[in-house]
Amino acid sequence: MRGVVPLVARVTGASTASAKLWRYHWDTIEACVPPSGVIDTLQSAGFKCVRRHIESRALSALAECQAVKAG
Repeated sequence: MRGVVPLVARVTGASTASAKLWRYHWDTIEACVPPSGVIDTLQSAGFKCVRRHIESRALSALAECQAVKAG
């Protein structure tokens, strides 16, 4: 996907900027911290009721981390 999507964007007539944006997108995805790392960091920072909320299994890539500020 990382190389295919920018190539398809370029071939289908999208601008070179679009292909560059897709390359940046995949670089960002590869550098992301896994959800467990985010949860662990929030707990280590003292947040309470830390959880990962997924509205829909089909949209699991759009999950969010939720926590309550201690205090």
